[in-house]
Amino acid sequence: MKSIKPGRGPSMLGGIGSVGAGIFGILWTIGAVSMGAPWYFPLFGVVFVGIAIVQAVYNFNNATNQNRFSQFDIVDESEEKDPFQEYITKQSNNNVENLQGECSPGHPMSIEFCPYCGNPVQEDFEYCNKCGKKLPA
Repeated sequence: MKSIKPGRGPSMLGGIGSVGAGIFGILWTIGAVSMGAPWYFPLFGVVFVGIAIVQAVYNFNNATNQNRFSQFDIVDESEEKDPFQEYITKQSNNNVENLQGECSPGHPMSIEFCPYCGNPVQEDFEYCNKCGKKLPA
């Protein structure tokens, strides 16, 4: 299965850009203080540096972490596992177990699953109530 994974290059580039923005914020703050500017000019520089630090941590984490987020690379499941797919699979398995637990022997409702989307459907349904496709007889 193919999945969209983060590109390490764009994330690293964002991290380097964040470091540059932090340096700019430091220079801005030093310049504003040395010129005797009103208090909100140096404060702007400090806020700028804070935002740059947060972005640098986020981008460098995306560039080096195994379970990272982005939308640039498409990889095979054999290359990297998709953490979101694992979460979805675990949730759907829990839902199936809950639904199967509700159907006891002798209960008139029989649960089957749509072959197209996996949604639980009753035996007498002609169409899936989730994806709308005609169910096989």
